[in-house]
Amino acid sequence: MRLSSIRLSFMHLSLSRASGGLVASIALCTAPAVAAPLPHDDGIGPDAVRKEKPRFAILEGANDYVRSVARRNAVGTSAFSVIGLPDTQNYSSSYPQIFTAQTDWIVANRSALDVRFVSHYGDIVNNADQPAQWVNANNSMSVLDNANIPYGVCPGNHDVTSSGSSGQPFIPQNYLTNFGPQRFVGEPWFGGASPSGLSNFTYFSAGGIDFLQVHLDVDTPVGELAWAQAVLDAHKDRPAMLTTHRYLQDAEDYTSGVPVVPSGRYPSVWYSVEGLYNPNGIQSEDFFQWFVKRNTNVFLVTCGHFHEEFRQVSTNVVGKPVHEVLADFQDDPNGGDGWMRIMRFDTFANVIDVDTYSPTLQAIRTAPESDFNLPVVFDDYRLPQGVQFMSFQQGIASYAGTQDTWVSQDNPNTSYGNNNTRWVDDDTANSLFSDYRGQGLIRFDGAIGTSGVPAGSTIVKATLVLDIADDIDTPLYNPVFYVHPVTRPWDENSTWNSLSGGLTVGADLQPAVAQFLGDNVPNTETMRRLDLTSTVAAWAAGAPNYGVAILPQIISGNDDGIEIWTSESGNALLRPRLEITFIPPTPTNIADLDRDGIVAGADLAILLSAWMTPSPVADLDNDGTVDAQDLAILLSNWG
Repeated sequence: MRLSSIRLSFMHLSLSRASGGLVASIALCTAPAVAAPLPHDDGIGPDAVRKEKPRFAILEGANDYVRSVARRNAVGTSAFSVIGLPDTQNYSSSYPQIFTAQTDWIVANRSALDVRFVSHYGDIVNNADQPAQWVNANNSMSVLDNANIPYGVCPGNHDVTSSGSSGQPFIPQNYLTNFGPQRFVGEPWFGGASPSGLSNFTYFSAGGIDFLQVHLDVDTPVGELAWAQAVLDAHKDRPAMLTTHRYLQDAEDYTSGVPVVPSGRYPSVWYSVEGLYNPNGIQSEDFFQWFVKRNTNVFLVTCGHFHEEFRQVSTNVVGKPVHEVLADFQDDPNGGDGWMRIMRFDTFANVIDVDTYSPTLQAIRTAPESDFNLPVVFDDYRLPQGVQFMSFQQGIASYAGTQDTWVSQDNPNTSYGNNNTRWVDDDTANSLFSDYRGQGLIRFDGAIGTSGVPAGSTIVKATLVLDIADDIDTPLYNPVFYVHPVTRPWDENSTWNSLSGGLTVGADLQPAVAQFLGDNVPNTETMRRLDLTSTVAAWAAGAPNYGVAILPQIISGNDDGIEIWTSESGNALLRPRLEITFIPPTPTNIADLDRDGIVAGADLAILLSAWMTPSPVADLDNDGTVDAQDLAILLSNWG
């Protein structure tokens, strides 16, 4: 937020190098000098050159910031605040009064700023094995508990290792003892936690919208993300925010803007310097490609860890923007000087106004990386009213109905139902004289029915999501692969010969309803999203669900095919997935016996004509006889 109307006096934070480290000095600051905390191993070498820190402004009065925000938002009720608490590790170890000053300020200004939620970005403490630091952190965060302010936390590397360095033993026990799910059980805004307790989700409602916030373990393992995928799938009616500790870096601020390592998500090369902190963790680019990008209700990802401020905008699978925002101030004096993020959501104007404020300095940062707006059309990230969503993916939300395999003309009696990949190829044998086909099959049992999408539903959109394990490698060809609805039974034990010589269009398959190219463009894009709306609509209308087959384009001289991950893949996020958006059928009034949309004289005549018989049509209470109780039910629904 720009505060041009408020009289400001300026203060400049400069950095100089002394004794191999960085020394901060502040002009016009009245706070006493405090020794800077020890540097943290974040993968940036000790000889790196940092850009000068941004200018920020000191407000004349302690309440000016709050009053200015309150005045600006007094004209409407669609604006509210979400507070971000970046890495508090140095406060817990050396400056607990600053940590408590932050939470005290949040509580004191809850009403004026309409604070609805607080998100901690991880690294609650500096050393996971130091009980005193957990006591300090607990004391500071308990201020929010006592005021009944909803909040969420996630572990950072310092919360699960003894000093925050990669390669150290993973020791999350103290984090779980102090900030595990038992801390939040019983709170109406707490949705639940992953089986490990290291990830969780929470709710809050404001500005006429119900929101979902998910906090995720550091270097989030696939198992945690599989749990989180089920959470996001179950809440497509809520715009969602994610918080995890390590996700973005701003290396260009350490190299005078030269992109030795471009700022953004951590690249793979970075992990050779700063390895994974979680023994089962994944890299941040995989976190985006496998999880963030695929979830269309996610509009914001916040993180800490890297000692800078940075933001970028990525795009999800339907072309909508995903804002990714980093904030971490632990390198500033006094362990971070109390800087925190104040995000003002305005759901009417479709914008998030982000300020960076310190209660201890009574200051805001005015550089563009500290003071900015994020445009968000919130309705784009939730289902319209009356529309529902279900997904079917092996191992996600306990779904176990995926059937998939492939059949090989070269090995016509071999079944491949237990393989973790399936081949689709116009010549699996790479023969010079004959082509031996490989055809893929996939089916989602129960997708339509009592435990799936209700029969008779209107299918708004159905998408088959596949991930390629091995794409087309030859530069000479980029064949097309075709998706056909199957019209005959099969199972994972099926073979080329058991299907009477493979599958053919007309006899076993309907014409293709979708197609895709075999080459990944770019190479990191392994996902294929295929429109199956018409096929799933036919299933919902009563057609049998025999799944779909994937057949290769036949190209003379091309011996290259593709390998697709199956439901047996060790990575649950890459298993085949069917997404269905639908409108359920309108419930039928049981008393409308002639199904004309109204309970009237014709229905009464039907009931009376079946009086004292076991008529399945008119026995409304299912007691075996049409009698006075059924008449009462009909009359209570009259009209």
